[in-house]
Amino acid sequence: MRRKLEFDGAFWAGSVQGHPFHYVSFEVPPRCSRIEVAYHFAPVSETEEPATVDTGIFDVRGTEPLTGGFRGWSGSARRSFFIERESATPGFLAGPLPAGSWSVVLGGYEIPEAGLRWWLTIALETSQRARRTAPDPSGSSPRHSSAVRAPGWYRGDLHSHTDHSDGSNSIAEMAHFAKKRGLDYLAITDHNTTSHMPVIDGWRDAPLLLVPGEEVTTYSGHANVWGLREWVDFRVTTDEEMQRVFRWVESRKRPFSMNHPKRVGPPWALADPGFGVREVWQAPWRWYNWESVDAWDEQLAAGRRIVPVGGSDAHSAPPAEPVHPHHVGDPTTWLYCAGGLNEASVLGAITDGRTTISDGPRGPFLTIAQDAEGRVAATFERAAGTTLEFIADGERKHRADLTRGRGAYALPADVRFERYLRAELRSPAGHGREDVRALCAPIYR
Repeated sequence: MRRKLEFDGAFWAGSVQGHPFHYVSFEVPPRCSRIEVAYHFAPVSETEEPATVDTGIFDVRGTEPLTGGFRGWSGSARRSFFIERESATPGFLAGPLPAGSWSVVLGGYEIPEAGLRWWLTIALETSQRARRTAPDPSGSSPRHSSAVRAPGWYRGDLHSHTDHSDGSNSIAEMAHFAKKRGLDYLAITDHNTTSHMPVIDGWRDAPLLLVPGEEVTTYSGHANVWGLREWVDFRVTTDEEMQRVFRWVESRKRPFSMNHPKRVGPPWALADPGFGVREVWQAPWRWYNWESVDAWDEQLAAGRRIVPVGGSDAHSAPPAEPVHPHHVGDPTTWLYCAGGLNEASVLGAITDGRTTISDGPRGPFLTIAQDAEGRVAATFERAAGTTLEFIADGERKHRADLTRGRGAYALPADVRFERYLRAELRSPAGHGREDVRALCAPIYR
């Protein structure tokens, strides 16, 4: 039996300020075998202003923050989705369809001044078939794999998207392309969902290490969580709500990163709740990454200790058409994995700050270290023709042109720092500019 429900409503520009989410409740009958949702929207009057409504769904466990009712989210990437006991549209969680009150959530992301109307159709199918075993929609179990390679530096990409949110490719396509580019690991950080995580955990012969993550995509900034197989609530509209989510993730001891804090990021507009990790480099360097690095330097100079990471934010890979200037592995984040190449070691390297970033998988490599006597040296590879620059306490202190591809450079004894010291490799970019080719985590006093 099939039953169809229809709803309509509107978002008004003033009403979404601080309250951008609208919930449409509906009753799921006993023995429901399939839920289908379709929606569309249009501005009230003709306008060139952006207009966007997102969508997701919660089951009988409710819509309250940080509770277990989440069953999927697609943002505005899809206009329809389905959920069954054993399958679902990517971005949504298959599993039992318990009878009771469910809710579709509509997010008023971009609302024109004159308002926007929406229309929603929900189709419910019931069946007399016996129930079969179905996946648990609350999340997946982590793999407990042992190290497959020795301790060392491994290259990867900590920020990418697939068709489980707004990406153009499957997980398999992204993984194989990342391997082709020479990466050792790839983090899949789809927006506001966990539906990709069981796929990752179930793939036993993946071509490289896949790290499950979620990009917590609020309407005031984005943040990545890696290795947490629980849904992280993104419905954050205030600094206090962000603090609550931050503490919730922190209590689970997983790295949590502020993403792309720059004008084209989109930028981070909430108060910083205390992120210990920051995406200082997203997409090619010329994509305004100096803004992210400058903001990071300000925090370091103020006494914060923040781990730098990079991520492509790639939404496409061959055979899909390119999307944005974001390309898997550009930039590449190198992690020193003390326990070999496995998920636990990757997460530990991020948390502990064993990171360095290059402009690609075969780009320059740079680290700095301080010995017991306080002497500092930079170690570099593939760096011929670049300029090594040391930054201390927010000021550029020393530059040296490198003629060798590989080697070490001792920081002159008269270059001192009170809080932190970090280093970059730079190359001329024309018109008096320079591109950063590599940068590494700081050392601290």
